[in-house]
Amino acid sequence: MIRHIRQVLTRDEVAWLVELAQRVRFVDGRETNPGSTVKHNQQVSHHDPAATEPGTILRDALFRHPDIRAFALPRQMARPTLARYESGMTYGWHVDEALFPSNPPMRSDLSCTVWLSAPGDYDGGELTIQLGGQALSWKGEAGDAILYPSTTIHQVAPITRGVRLVGITWIQSWVADPFRRELLLQAEDAKRTILDGGDRERQLVLVESLRTNLFRLWSDA
Repeated sequence: MIRHIRQVLTRDEVAWLVELAQRVRFVDGRETNPGSTVKHNQQVSHHDPAATEPGTILRDALFRHPDIRAFALPRQMARPTLARYESGMTYGWHVDEALFPSNPPMRSDLSCTVWLSAPGDYDGGELTIQLGGQALSWKGEAGDAILYPSTTIHQVAPITRGVRLVGITWIQSWVADPFRRELLLQAEDAKRTILDGGDRERQLVLVESLRTNLFRLWSDA
């Protein structure tokens, strides 16, 4: 599943992170992936003490958002950081690392991008994800986030104008199996729809989807 979530950051948080990006030290993105031949961007150095505040703002915003909690069921989150793409920079087709060298190691179930630049500030730079034979692209508003399976092949298209500034992180879910996470999300969506007095037809679709998928999971065919 892929989820584009609007306004994860407030306008003030976006503005402050953009300002902080002027104060931190960006290094070659291959510092965290020296063997990569497709990574051509800049990231904040983890050795820069000024990197702590942007990471904390991003982490707190992601953890507090109810849609992210329902979708990701986050158990652990890698330290968020800032990434910058200037004209000519890109991150070619790749799959994110399976394990991060924390103690204990953290498995990446979901990858997350939080846009800090407005889409009109740059050309190119779409996040493109391969799904089967399709390639789907996203370019969110400043403050939006997108979460997608870390197992997917994806890229950041080349920048042809301006600067793309984003926050990035990875999440280990309490529920590793994506199908089971989807079932729990359907249950949560159904509950919210009922509590909000939403469309009865939508309620029935969600409940029937949940029942059918549970039967699919548990049936002994």
